[in-house]
Amino acid sequence: MQGNDMKKEIAQYIFSLRDAAEKTHRAEDRSIYTMYLADAAVILALVESDGSPEMLREAIDSHERLWGQTWLVDDVFKGPSSAWKVVKQCLV
Repeated sequence: MQGNDMKKEIAQYIFSLRDAAEKTHRAEDRSIYTMYLADAAVILALVESDGSPEMLREAIDSHERLWGQTWLVDDVFKGPSSAWKVVKQCLV
């Protein structure tokens, strides 16, 4: 996938995280979305700045672990979860 398309998908993912953080009815989920947003920003920065493939792989792996080690309760997580799968496919 071309660089601009990857950046667009990452941006869409970030917007979906922000949207879910605003819409969730579970206060405990908001801090998790904040962690996801901060981590996703690093991925976007690496893609934007043509970071090394190793650094990008590490950032993707780290973000994937974050998803695996946290639990979101409110169903609004489904949008960001789907968007993250698209981003992973673009970046891997």
